[in-house]
Amino acid sequence: MKFLIDKYKNLTPLIKFFANGVILVIIWSLFYQFLRYSPFINSFYEVITNQLTKILLISSKFLLEIFGFETEISGKTMRIFGTEGVYLDRGCLARNLMGLFAGFIIAFPGNIKYKLWVIPAGLLVINILNVFRISGLAYLVLRYPEYVDINHHVIFKYTVYFFIFLLWYFWIKYYSASAKKKTSHEKVNQVSKS
Repeated sequence: MKFLIDKYKNLTPLIKFFANGVILVIIWSLFYQFLRYSPFINSFYEVITNQLTKILLISSKFLLEIFGFETEISGKTMRIFGTEGVYLDRGCLARNLMGLFAGFIIAFPGNIKYKLWVIPAGLLVINILNVFRISGLAYLVLRYPEYVDINHHVIFKYTVYFFIFLLWYFWIKYYSASAKKKTSHEKVNQVSKS
């Protein structure tokens, strides 16, 4: 075991990232294969999913009301009065994107204390983007219903992906292990030039 740990410590950050990614995928797969549908975990999962749905719907309703729209929530649907509204299915919660974001940060080498705040901050940003997406779709249903599908499946989706890539870039550039190495090398070079 010590041999494997020593080998792991000597890997380059890129190879560590891929190794960590493979380990995370295996853990995630095992979780889904064996634990996800156990009664305890499934009930916990359902509660979290339902709470996230409520938070997103209430936040989207609040955002639209700030702009003067009269809205209502009925079950998993948030609508501006006079429209059929936006139904928030499980696939609309951005759970996979949040998992992908967090998995990337966990897998990419870096200080755990930075990961402990970057992951929740990134998840918060993803949820805020999702509130804007849901509110935007509700507005489109009211004003431009013919554009809802393309915005839902293309424009909004890729806008969120763009922001996730920006968050990853922010992590790699400023907080990952490779960013810290660059900073320490720059300090050494500045000292040696003095």
